[in-house]
Amino acid sequence: MAMMPTDPGHCKSVAPIMPTTDVARTVAWYRAAGFAVEVHDGGFVMTKRDDIELFLSLNPEHDPKRTAACVYVRVDDADALHAKWRAMAVAVRQLRNTDYRMREFALIDPDGNMMLFGSPLPA
Repeated sequence: MAMMPTDPGHCKSVAPIMPTTDVARTVAWYRAAGFAVEVHDGGFVMTKRDDIELFLSLNPEHDPKRTAACVYVRVDDADALHAKWRAMAVAVRQLRNTDYRMREFALIDPDGNMMLFGSPLPA
C-alpha cells in the first residue's frame, strides 16, 4: 500500500553521504561535473544536480578499497548524460546494457566513490 504524500512518514528524497579525503579536490571535481557545491564547516560538502543531492564528509582515514560508497542515480537518458559529460572531459566509464533492463554507466570520484547513472531500456 503506497503512503499518501500528507502522511508524516512520506519520504521525499535521499542524500547519501560519501567519504572524501580532500575537500578542495572534491569541490573542484564535482563542480567540473556540473554540480552546484556548498562547503560547510570546512569538512562537509553538499552537492546538487537537478533533483539529486550527494553529500561528502571529510574522512582523512578513508581507504577507497574499504570505505568507498556506491550510489545508483536514475536518469531520463543515460546516453545523453554520458555524451554531455564526455564533451566536458569528465572521465566516465563506458555505457552498457544490463540484464536488469537498464542502460547505465559509472562515474568514479577521486576518492573511489562510484555513482551509477542509468535509464530504463525500451521494452
